[in-house]
Amino acid sequence: MRSPQEPEWITDQGGEAFAHIYRVDAVLHDERSAFQRVRVIENLDFGRMLILDDAVQTTERDEFIYHELLAHVPLCTHPAPRRVLIIGGGDGGLLRETLRHPIEHATMVEIDRAVIDATLRWIPSIPANCYADPRARLLVDDGIRFVREGGEHFDVAMVDSTDPKGPSLGLFSSEFYGQMAALLGASGVLAVQSGSPLYQQDLIAMVQQHMAPHFRWVRTYLGAVPTYPGVFWTFTVGSQGRDPAGVNPEELVERMRHIPTRYYLPAAHHGLFVSPPFLQSAMSAG
Repeated sequence: MRSPQEPEWITDQGGEAFAHIYRVDAVLHDERSAFQRVRVIENLDFGRMLILDDAVQTTERDEFIYHELLAHVPLCTHPAPRRVLIIGGGDGGLLRETLRHPIEHATMVEIDRAVIDATLRWIPSIPANCYADPRARLLVDDGIRFVREGGEHFDVAMVDSTDPKGPSLGLFSSEFYGQMAALLGASGVLAVQSGSPLYQQDLIAMVQQHMAPHFRWVRTYLGAVPTYPGVFWTFTVGSQGRDPAGVNPEELVERMRHIPTRYYLPAAHHGLFVSPPFLQSAMSAG
């Protein structure tokens, strides 16, 4: 039993034999929703942190890295995105970044209202005022069902999900990617988070294999998110209209000219898709 003076630590396990641990300097929120345990804690180094079950989802300190990479790469891949779909993303950061672009409409479908409410109350800097934007529509619903039932057209879609287990498992299936491709049409773009290049290589290969039958180009790109186990993280983008790794550099500069970022740079866009040899080998073996 922990003494009153002994701090609590949260363990976010990566592989079978390693984890990141974070000292809990304050517990701001702790509830069990219908889907998962939702916590917000305070940590000296990373500020306020959103934790679902035992996995760190985002923090005040480094949330911009993940959200900028997942948003700006697919939005810049599409030549003129107007209608955008976000599946998951309950912290609001991905919607915030999406709305920096001159789109007409963004629909966000998040299954767990508790995640939205906890972030709005305890980490409001992440969603900022995105839900008040007249271009935004928030649906508390099952994203898999929303995509399966269809009925709407989108230019770009992004999936901001937890790892493939529980309610998120179906978000990584070939069937889901095929349904997404049908919603997106001939020039559509889909981007997803696809896990760690160090301990989830099978997941990266699976995402590529499941996307490949439905999209003309499937590319995996890399970023560094300090609070995710292993730090390096991958995203995978499927595109029908043009190669995400081949967008004209001058177009990227122009598209991002008036969009403030802290991590994503047009000049670095193409370099994101250059995978180190170990990852290329793992994806080829998959």
